[in-house]
Amino acid sequence: MPPVQGLRLAVRGIAAVEANPALSDYLTSANLKIVRLEESDSLRIRMTRFPEITFAHANLPRAVVEWPRDALSLTRAAVIVCVSGRIAVTSSSTIIERRPGLHLIPPGDAPLTFETLDGLNEILYISAPASLVSELDVRRRSGSPRPEVPANVLAPLLAFATSLSSGTVGNSLVIGPLRAVAMEVGRALARLIAEGDPSELTLFSRTMRLIVDNHADPRLSVPRLAELAGVSSRSLQAAFAAEGATVAGELRATRARAAKELRERHPGMPAEQLARTAGFGSVSSLYRALERDSAAGDARPDPS
Repeated sequence: MPPVQGLRLAVRGIAAVEANPALSDYLTSANLKIVRLEESDSLRIRMTRFPEITFAHANLPRAVVEWPRDALSLTRAAVIVCVSGRIAVTSSSTIIERRPGLHLIPPGDAPLTFETLDGLNEILYISAPASLVSELDVRRRSGSPRPEVPANVLAPLLAFATSLSSGTVGNSLVIGPLRAVAMEVGRALARLIAEGDPSELTLFSRTMRLIVDNHADPRLSVPRLAELAGVSSRSLQAAFAAEGATVAGELRATRARAAKELRERHPGMPAEQLARTAGFGSVSSLYRALERDSAAGDARPDPS
């Protein structure tokens, strides 16, 4: 697809959806199917699509949308925000929900159904690569509902997402930087849904956030992470052991994933620069980490 695509349309009823080539093409490419759409009001969509990430803003009546996920869906994650109205997202796989109206859908292959429940609903939808949630704890949890995200934290992210979904991008020179910002906003929303306020985080999750934020520093080590987390190295290692992990292993894996992303974005980057930028002390340590991460990825189960 081109560097960016915009879509703005309004249709009323299923027949109009099927008769609209632009909307039909998008639904097919995204593996989505609108199975019910009341004719009480129009479906109005504004959308901006980059090669890897899509931001969409929709106003719609009661409707049912199916995502019959397949093997390719193991590489995709999604964020759904119900700005007004109500939405139900159902699946046998993991869905992380947080008030007000926030849903994070990690990669998986179990089908999902989205149902808007009021006469008029406003929805923000972000479809992104699996890297959106690669550093987050997206395991299914039981117990009390997750606390609500404060409005003052959520508002600027939603404002950007709504603006980006307008379906128009001006100067072509801003497409690259805008895509990078879009990915960071998507990650920020995913992190808010998965982790919420920092006070909710476990020692493991707090340290994983420190690793993600500081992995490019080659001096980052177990003692330094323990110092940043305000605990002893022994306590930190025990917290990771309880999660079936090690601090050094997660740091190495995070750097390996960062190196992979760099290599995909900059295929011509020399190995020495790639290693240095990702936080590795040498090219050989980079290659060993990439081999381990690849082997771990082959054995990693579906998060559902």
